[in-house]
Amino acid sequence: MPTSATVLLLEDDPMVQRVMSAVLRNRFDVVPLDDPRGLGAELAARPVDVLLLDLGLPHIDGETLLPALNRDHPHLPVIIVSGIGDAATAMRLVKQGAFDYLVKPVEAAALLGAVERALTFRRANTVPVARQDLIGPQSPFGRMVTASPSMFALFGYLQSVAPSPGPVLITGETGTGKELVARAVHEASHRPGPFVACNMGGLDDTLFTDTLFGHVRGSFTGAVGDRQGLVERAAGGTLFLDEIGDLPVASQVKLLRLLQEGEYQPVGVDLPRRADVRILAATSLDLEQRLADGRFRRDLFYRLCGHRAHLPPLRDRPEDLPVLIAHFLAQSTRVLGLRPLRIPTRVLDLCRGYAFPGNVRELQALVHDAVSRSSGGSLSLEPFRRLESGQGPSLPSPTLQFPTRLPTLEEVTQQLVAEALRRSDGNRAAAARLLGISRQALHQRLQRDGQYKLTGQQ
Repeated sequence: MPTSATVLLLEDDPMVQRVMSAVLRNRFDVVPLDDPRGLGAELAARPVDVLLLDLGLPHIDGETLLPALNRDHPHLPVIIVSGIGDAATAMRLVKQGAFDYLVKPVEAAALLGAVERALTFRRANTVPVARQDLIGPQSPFGRMVTASPSMFALFGYLQSVAPSPGPVLITGETGTGKELVARAVHEASHRPGPFVACNMGGLDDTLFTDTLFGHVRGSFTGAVGDRQGLVERAAGGTLFLDEIGDLPVASQVKLLRLLQEGEYQPVGVDLPRRADVRILAATSLDLEQRLADGRFRRDLFYRLCGHRAHLPPLRDRPEDLPVLIAHFLAQSTRVLGLRPLRIPTRVLDLCRGYAFPGNVRELQALVHDAVSRSSGGSLSLEPFRRLESGQGPSLPSPTLQFPTRLPTLEEVTQQLVAEALRRSDGNRAAAARLLGISRQALHQRLQRDGQYKLTGQQ
């Protein structure tokens, strides 16, 4: 039976309109429209909860309509539907205010999922929520330092969906704070179990299965005891799977079963076990492109998108620069045991002209570097001056000396791993940080290559 939610479908192709209307009418009241010139009258005639907007309309195209819709109907989520499957077009329209972007022909699950997410977002943003309630010391989102309206809207949405047992897919560039958001969603869910995080980068299917599901003693050579998997460790709580886009296809099948059936099977166990865990996933990759390339399963993508949150990059929320700089300054002076420092006005000017490809994480490192260089009562300008050239913080560029015979990539990688282990005194977690990879990725490589019998490190 349809719900009380009303979906306005602006689509000029009669066949596409009929098919989409048939899918939507199972859950929503649908108002079809084929001429954009009648849109204003339709929006004035009735309350509309979600607008599905065709991009290639006659008379007035969807991209031209979008700014006016955002201005005149700021609480109305607009989902663009287009025959153009171009990631750049999708990104441009989302930045201009579209809630989502769907490519024709739209699968039923994708269409319904997008409308459900838009409705959840609308409900969250039409219920007044005071900013202090979202970022106050008692709020799960209190660790997120922001002055951005888009971030407050996102927090309100996530707070409303946090109690749901369904998965949440968190997207955003590296350094935007995806794990912080995942932890906040876990806290807002009030689930009694723990928050357990795992980076999927570098995990092959064998290591994925063992890490998430565990094994029993004797299940394979070297299994000298039972190993508790992360699904079991996170029982009653939340399992956060970071960089989900790197997951091999074989592992995606197992994760899909966990999400669909609520079951998993440790290595060496004949019968599946029931899972009591909420899945949050994050990625900095373009999953839509991976879907098109066949590197990510479409059914898993739709299952993960029960709720979806995209963290905007720092360059799209310049209002956050002053509060973040002040926050990281206070944090760094406290850690380094220094007196409070004054922030020169030039610092903010330099930051506003820089794109911050590393986002909040890059800004944090920049401020910490400036604090460590400061003398007197003012924050050092030296690290920030490099931003004028667009280069960001300067890092030394090591010059590698090669013998007459150029070594292979594999040989160089072995030497890098060996040197990282030597410098870290055999500590694999520290070696992985030096190499810029996850501990799991280093462990996988060491296992694959027989533990690298190099420089005495086993």
